[in-house]
Amino acid sequence: MSRRVLVVDDHQLVVIGLELALRARDWTVQTASGPDAAAVVAQACEFGPDCVLLDLHLGDELGSGVELIAPLRETGAAVVMLTAETDVFLLASCIEAGAEGWIGKDAFLDRVVASMEDVLAGHPLMGRAAREALLDDLRVRRHSLTHAQSPFERLTPRERSVLGCLAEGLSADEIATSHYVSLATVRSQVRAVLQKLGVRSQLAAVAMVNRAGWKPDDGERVDLPNSDDERRRR
Repeated sequence: MSRRVLVVDDHQLVVIGLELALRARDWTVQTASGPDAAAVVAQACEFGPDCVLLDLHLGDELGSGVELIAPLRETGAAVVMLTAETDVFLLASCIEAGAEGWIGKDAFLDRVVASMEDVLAGHPLMGRAAREALLDDLRVRRHSLTHAQSPFERLTPRERSVLGCLAEGLSADEIATSHYVSLATVRSQVRAVLQKLGVRSQLAAVAMVNRAGWKPDDGERVDLPNSDDERRRR
């Protein structure tokens, strides 16, 4: 009986190559690349694959494959990541979300097929001890990141906006120009940022940003009040 596999990848060369190779080995294959996550899940529901080969990075439209793991598993399919990603913590996130494991995109087709057959036969791609150790490391890393980023939570939206500009390499003059405010306003915001982060210089603040991997909220660009306007309101 032919096994059914859904290949989810935004790289057409990879998709076509896998489709042809797997069909030659008597797999029933469908491919999916969007246009959005809902469409991929809907196709999986209709097709009913035994296994899904899922890329981790799926382009701007689909985003991260991690978000697709749970809904694809709900269709009854086993999910195996097929990715060039080497960041162990991103891969651990896939395991945490329910993926059976991962295969590198540099793997030979025999390895890909053998891995899918193992999964469908009930054999894990990763030993229990290795799996638990990976997930423990992921939890420790998240805790460390949360601790490292906690000082940034004390910043106001305006202060986060200024710090984000500093991290991008903008000077106080450039921030004032880009936000259409006075230099005095920006310097006041910078002083507040340094005080809340517990550092003495803009360079130290930027170094702290880089160590913590902190970023302003997506799309956040807060208008800074002009100091003259603030004085008039008082």
